[in-house]
Amino acid sequence: MRMRWSTFGMLLLLALGCDPGAPAPSRAPPPAATPAEADPAALEARRVAIRDQVKALIGDLDKAGRYDCCVEAPCNLCAMRTGGCKCGEGLRNGEPVCEECAMMWRRGNGAEPGVDADSVRSFLEAEREMVAAARGAPAVAPAGEAPGCSCKEHVK
Repeated sequence: MRMRWSTFGMLLLLALGCDPGAPAPSRAPPPAATPAEADPAALEARRVAIRDQVKALIGDLDKAGRYDCCVEAPCNLCAMRTGGCKCGEGLRNGEPVCEECAMMWRRGNGAEPGVDADSVRSFLEAEREMVAAARGAPAVAPAGEAPGCSCKEHVK
């Protein structure tokens, strides 16, 4: 009897779950981009507006005492990730900095006096070093690692 109930229950579930009158899920492609979204000038205008908003956010965070960046042009990464920057304080204490700050130090854009650019490590580099030390292997950056940002804002 138990076997019949299981079979009956499964048939009932199949019958209820397979309603022939239910519409099939749509498999239509996503709608095409509107002309404004595909227009390079519109995309550039959006990028500039977002950049300006991030710069304004950094200014507000700085006024609130929540932005202590270690590079000449304050990084955007910390503003967007954490809503503040402590890279300057961390660097003065010998700690790693965010990836954007580390990259800017490598490009010669550091702003902390007395800091050797070659000694500046990113959080990612510090993590790699810790993992390598735990495994007993030397810490080496992956081959072909991207050289960093080359936009007009960050290149001297």
